Amino acid sequence: MRKEILCMLLISLGLGNLAPEDANAGETVTYRGVGTFVANRSTLPLANGGAAFQMANDVVATIEPSKSGVLYGDCAGLGYADAEGEYSARTFCTFAETETDGFAIDASMEPGVGGTVKIIGGSGKWAGASGDGTLEAKSADGYGGSYNYEFRITTP
Repeated sequence: MRKEILCMLLISLGLGNLAPEDANAGETVTYRGVGTFVANRSTLPLANGGAAFQMANDVVATIEPSKSGVLYGDCAGLGYADAEGEYSARTFCTFAETETDGFAIDASMEPGVGGTVKIIGGSGKWAGASGDGTLEAKSADGYGGSYNYEFRITTP
């Protein structure tokens, strides 16, 4: 159960307040912060002793550098935990700093690797954005938790 929650934590990127407002075309900016999420999930016990799980998360995150300092996000994903407690998961999230400025991610968690992120575009100042990043669990409790993140986002 705890590993499932940590997995959801890592793949539910809860960013908050990303944004140098004046990023130049082709510029890569590294954003850092702490995400906090609340998850809704359902679990399917499997005949091999493992479990498959589905989750949807609401996220709020701090973000630096940024004028607003906060991001809001929604995530959905699937994961698998084997009988020994090793897990993997894949989640897609959308994060918004304003009504018009947001970005999307494809996040995954693999045993021994931790959380990795691929930036898959956005809107407003992040339209056409690309990049990558990492996630590191800080805490997990019940159906939520928090994590540190670092994203490197390049604007076209």
